[in-house]
Amino acid sequence: MLETIVCTFDISNSFPEWVTKFDKAEGPAREAKGIKIMFRGVAKDNPSKVVVIVQAEEGALPKYIQENYETLIANGALMYTAVAKAYSQS
Repeated sequence: MLETIVCTFDISNSFPEWVTKFDKAEGPAREAKGIKIMFRGVAKDNPSKVVVIVQAEEGALPKYIQENYETLIANGALMYTAVAKAYSQS
């Protein structure tokens, strides 16, 4: 079943630096898992808070995060601040 996940977390670098790494360094691994980025952005009132909205088959995102945890941290994601919520159409 396809689900949409909204995830917020803090970053340790600037948004432009983080988004470059997010797109280029992490993109191929996400694509291989069928994870589609719907939106990524930075909070208007906090340049260290980002949101990522993805669509993927149920369970694909947690597996991707587990397999790429060290890369996500190295690219600036403060994973201990991550809050994710999954949504479905049914």
